[in-house]
Amino acid sequence: MAPVGATRAWLALLAAVVSALTIAGLSRIAVDTASGQRLDQLILSGADGHQGTLAQYAQLAVESVSTPVIAGILVLTIVLALVRRRARFLLPLGLLVLGANLTTQIIKHVLVTREALGPGIEITPNSFPSGHTTLAATAMVALVLASGPARVILAPLGALWTTAAGIGTLVVGWHRPSDVVGAIVVAAAWTFLVLALDGFLTRRGALRAARRSGRGRRRAYAELPGAAGEGLGVAGAVVASLLGLAGVVGLAAGAAGLTSLGLPLDLNDTAQQQSAFTAAACLVGGGTAAWMALVLVLRTPISHR
Repeated sequence: MAPVGATRAWLALLAAVVSALTIAGLSRIAVDTASGQRLDQLILSGADGHQGTLAQYAQLAVESVSTPVIAGILVLTIVLALVRRRARFLLPLGLLVLGANLTTQIIKHVLVTREALGPGIEITPNSFPSGHTTLAATAMVALVLASGPARVILAPLGALWTTAAGIGTLVVGWHRPSDVVGAIVVAAAWTFLVLALDGFLTRRGALRAARRSGRGRRRAYAELPGAAGEGLGVAGAVVASLLGLAGVVGLAAGAAGLTSLGLPLDLNDTAQQQSAFTAAACLVGGGTAAWMALVLVLRTPISHR
């Protein structure tokens, strides 16, 4: 059962605040501390040396994050919104895509600077967060939000593609793991913020319309979509639950893998590199799956006719 009424908007706003705090904390630890940089470097070295199936698919995925592909996804998003007579979705979805990508560029070019804080650290200036990953994540989540019932199919596919594209930037050496995680959290923050704002505005507009028609406040609340409990549907609930479970498992496995690394970290230890990379891949996949699960639960408010 999806959260109802104003609860959904408040939960989305809370998720946006948590995401913003996560971005700040991640930047502080991974960019501004020597230990964070060493862990980042260890994972990056593991990605560079990984030759398995994960690396192959991830490289293909990151190569697909091109101007034609992103443009195609965004055009399809617009077409779906118009075909479904949900043109009002285009403004919040446009705000999501533009806001997240502009935020990434401001953070990486204005707010965050990177310098090596220890030996063996490879400098990747202006790389936090990853622009490629932000672009892929926001284009895909906009498509999911505009797709109506098809979101139960597109959400898991979008999570897989975004995860693979993010990991792919590590495999090809474009970005560090913190850059990828930061990009996904930026996209999540804007997603939740837009859902919250749209939810509050939609609810306020519906209440005003109800009052103008002479109905009382209690009845107006009762007649709002979601006020009596608007479910995800069986398919939506199943997909959201599976994505949520995958998110919890991935995040737990990733956290366990990173905390089990022996200290001090040996940047030249191949075994540590591979373990760290596997753990980071679990974190990226788990975080992306959890984000998409919340998108299904706190999805864009239904258009009011």
